[in-house]
Amino acid sequence: MKWPPMWIRLKINNERTRFGIWLPLFLLWPVVLVLLLALSPLILIAILAFWPSGWGRLAWAVLRSLGSIICALRGLRVDVASAGRNETVYISVV
Repeated sequence: MKWPPMWIRLKINNERTRFGIWLPLFLLWPVVLVLLLALSPLILIAILAFWPSGWGRLAWAVLRSLGSIICALRGLRVDVASAGRNETVYISVV
């Protein structure tokens, strides 16, 4: 089972400044879980109501896919450097 990411590391370097920050996502996950738990009866009712028309199946597939995509973000690294100037942006999801 894949776990969702717990940290995002952001580094910005240019000629004048060097900035780096760690953003703790593990503080956000309890809030997301509480909101999901509170809204789950409404989501379930909407999925069941739209199931005969096919929209319920689509909504269920989208919810499952979003969960998989969020968990798959762990290990993502993005490194962008400018060609003309000495500027870089580095994003790492841990």
